Amino acid sequence: MNSFCARMFGLTLFVFLVLAIAVQPAIAQLDQAKHIHHRLLPAGDTCASCHKVIYDQWKASPHAANGVECTVCHGETTAPDFAGTPALSACDSCHSDQVAQLKSDPFMKGKTCVSCHQAHIFAEHKKAAPADKK
Repeated sequence: MNSFCARMFGLTLFVFLVLAIAVQPAIAQLDQAKHIHHRLLPAGDTCASCHKVIYDQWKASPHAANGVECTVCHGETTAPDFAGTPALSACDSCHSDQVAQLKSDPFMKGKTCVSCHQAHIFAEHKKAAPADKK
């Protein structure tokens, strides 16, 4: 029995260490992404110059079709309050009804639009038909 407990303890410790080593840098990167100090874009460069994949995703979105440029959500690249991950208030300026609904739902406390909707790949939200209409 002691041998079994020792093996289980060792295995648990090993798994804990592996997770700590693998997860910690990811958490640090995510935290770092929220505090980006962006540089001035050189003449002729755009967001797409460095962020091509993200820019292409945005270009195919309803935001692009409606002229919502990167700076609307993220702010100016050189501003001290440039947001690598925009706050919920960035969505509120155009989507006040949806933001109010999100804020009023206790289950969604602390969440933002991008908690469920992938950033830059925004698609129209399909509402489910009422249960009695199926």
